[in-house]
Parts: sequence; structure tokens; C-alpha cells
Amino acid sequence: MGRPRKHNKHLPRGMLQRRGTYFYVRGDQPWINLGKEYGPALIKYAAIVGERPTVKTVAEAVTHYLESSAKRLKPATLEGYRHSAKNLAEVFGHMALNAVEPHHVFEYLTRKGNVQANRDKALLSATYSHARRIGAFKGEDPAKGLQFRNEEKPRQRYVTDDELDKLIAEASPKLACILRFSYLTGMRQGDVLRVRLVDLDDEGIHYTSGKTGARVVIEWSDDLRAVVDEAKRLWRRFGREYLFESRPRGKNAKRGPGPYTTSGLRALWRPVRMRSGVADVRLHDLRRKAGSDVEEAEATRLLAHGDAKVTRKHYRAKPERVKPVR
Repeated sequence: MGRPRKHNKHLPRGMLQRRGTYFYVRGDQPWINLGKEYGPALIKYAAIVGERPTVKTVAEAVTHYLESSAKRLKPATLEGYRHSAKNLAEVFGHMALNAVEPHHVFEYLTRKGNVQANRDKALLSATYSHARRIGAFKGEDPAKGLQFRNEEKPRQRYVTDDELDKLIAEASPKLACILRFSYLTGMRQGDVLRVRLVDLDDEGIHYTSGKTGARVVIEWSDDLRAVVDEAKRLWRRFGREYLFESRPRGKNAKRGPGPYTTSGLRALWRPVRMRSGVADVRLHDLRRKAGSDVEEAEATRLLAHGDAKVTRKHYRAKPERVKPVR
């Protein structure tokens, strides 16, 4: 019998995680690579040992929910949930579904004390709802009835023109092109990375918001045409589909050419903002700058918001200019 686990207690017998990859290990036989995502790894594990994946612990329920909902959830939501899943696994992953009580969730929220904890709580609640639907849990959701959440204040960080110039100066030519395009269009990161060459015509850039489903055409300006022409010059692979296309190397090479991932874009972004001297700027702040540098009505249309209140609350970071009485 092997030694009791000290870490990753939610993993089934014979499954180990090393350097971000899951393996099935049995005796002195070669390790079997199960992949980097826990959900698919659990399915492969079950196929090997001849068992169906169980849904008894929080980690198993979260995995089952994400696997079942992957095609239904929006890409940004799914990415956020996967980040929250890692946070929850560290604290609740090994616990049985019926062992988690509201005071555990309250302690988690207050100890973390940040907005991310609220996001983690949302995933936990969605997981319990899913567990009830599939018959894995019959009790009360310990997160849903908890009338508490950490305070969330709208971020008001405005990127000045000078700061944007510093960021672009420190970026590689390709990243600088993506940053300029992001600011000029005000598009969300995921939408920027999914722009295809067929989306460009004489009228402008056609896209559908990945979050709201709104259909938008961004009309051409001289600056926007210049950025798109620069992108076509920098990304020159014959037959490419996307305006900004990644060609993974090393361990990710088998994925082949395609759009950058949002996590990959942020990995390129982090060292640039540190070198630029404006380390507190986020990529999403470029969208706020776009919404702040035009009139409010135009900002609402540019950002594809259905309600101007959203624009006003989250994307108008410049102070209102007023005239004195006399």
C-alpha cells in the first residue's frame, strides 16, 4: 500500500500530478500521460481502470459541471471558471459535497477578502445546482443562501496617451499592433483575437461580441486602416485565417496555427507592462480608455453595450469637465 497523500487529496487512487500534467501510475510500469486538464484526465483515468468517474467530492462535481457546460458557457466565462476551479480545489476539493457548510464558504470569502473570492463562490453555487440536477447531491447549496459577498468597486484606471505610448514602445512589433488595435476598436480581448480576415471589407470590421452577442461593424478610420495594414504585413503566413495568428512552438506546436489564446496574450503583456514603468495597467484598461476618449453615446455603441449605464459605471474614467457659474 502506498503512502497517504499529503497533497492533491482529491485525486483518485493511482493518479498523480507533476508539473501541471496528470499521470496514471501503477507499480513500476511506465507512467501514462493523462493530459493537463483535470476533467479530461479523469475521463481517461476511468477508461483505463474500468470505472465510471464518480461525483462525490467538490472537485469531482466542479470537473463534471465544467465538462458538461464547456460548449454552453461563453469562452471568457469558462476561462474564469477554470481559474476559480483551481482556487476551490485547494480548499474544498477533497471535501464531500454534503460536508461543505455555509460557515466554510463564509470563512473562505472573508479570508480571501477580494473580488476573485466572489467569482469562486459563484462557481461553487453553480456546481451545487448542477450536482442536484444529476442526482449527486440532495441537500441545500451552502453558497446560495449565504447573504454575503466582498465589496466590488468599479475599476476606474484610465490609461493616459503617454502611458499607452510607453507600453507600445516596450512591446514587440506584433504585440504593439494588437495593443493599438485593441484601443482603437475598444473590443474585448477574446473578440480581438478572433477577428478573421473575412471579417474585413470595405464597410469596416464585422464582429459579434462574444459576451453579449451584439453584432457590430466598426467603420474604418485612417488610424485603424494603418493598424490592420501593419497586421497584414507582420503576419504573412500563406492561407492564414485570423488577423492576429499564433504559431505555437515547443510543447504546444501540435496545436498548429490559430488565434492567440487570452492567456497567451497576457503572458506576452506582463513583461511589457513591467518594463514600461506602468505595472498597474491591465489589458482590459485599454477598453476603458477607448470608452473614455469618445462621447458617451458613441462609447456605448463602440463597446457594444445594451445599456448606457454599464458604459457610464465601468468605462467612463475621465472626470466630467464643467464650466464655472461665471
